[in-house]
Amino acid sequence: MEGKTVLGVIAASILAIAAGLLLSPKMVMEKRTDLPWQININNDGSSEVFGLTLGQSTLADAIRKVGESPEITLFVSPEGKKAVEAYFEQVQLGSIRSKMVVTAALGAQQLERMFERGLRISKSSGGGRKVILHPDDIATINQTAIGSITYLPRANLDAETVTRLFGAPTRRIREQGSNVVHWLYPEKGLDIALSPDKKEVLQYVAPAQFELLSAPLASSGIPLE
Repeated sequence: MEGKTVLGVIAASILAIAAGLLLSPKMVMEKRTDLPWQININNDGSSEVFGLTLGQSTLADAIRKVGESPEITLFVSPEGKKAVEAYFEQVQLGSIRSKMVVTAALGAQQLERMFERGLRISKSSGGGRKVILHPDDIATINQTAIGSITYLPRANLDAETVTRLFGAPTRRIREQGSNVVHWLYPEKGLDIALSPDKKEVLQYVAPAQFELLSAPLASSGIPLE
């Protein structure tokens, strides 16, 4: 009787493994709805990616989704432009590992007030400045809608993989004096920066705000066929 039980367990295990082998990677991936290429456009024109709706979901929603407390900083560019970013060091969706930066959709006056209340200012890379924010402002930011998401995958993505996962882009623009090529998907609110010697960068905005990503590239980049 014991021998039959052991044989039964082995047989069941073999069947389970065989069933798993019959499932294609695509079928396995389709069980999730929060992967980088799974972008949903809602009836109101907003877009949803990683289970977050740009312009509606808050930073607190992103924290719950990722399961990690981010580093929240106000950055000031050399030109004086201010933005609040939440940096997630360890993001894992299924078996895909990455880093992620979420920007808060704050107005210019809000950003200026947060800058003035900042606890400490220091230099950042590229000649800008970074500001350690007041705890009261951190609490406000956590309840602020997400403006954009920058996704930094740990795995390398080549052109073939990007085409297979995201489809063909509407346009491709090469950065001036660089080998970085931006694949633009305005209908998805997506810009994928590909380079043979740098890590890939995926930027997501609401489709209605895509010009914020594409306009600087169009004015200074080189269009490709």
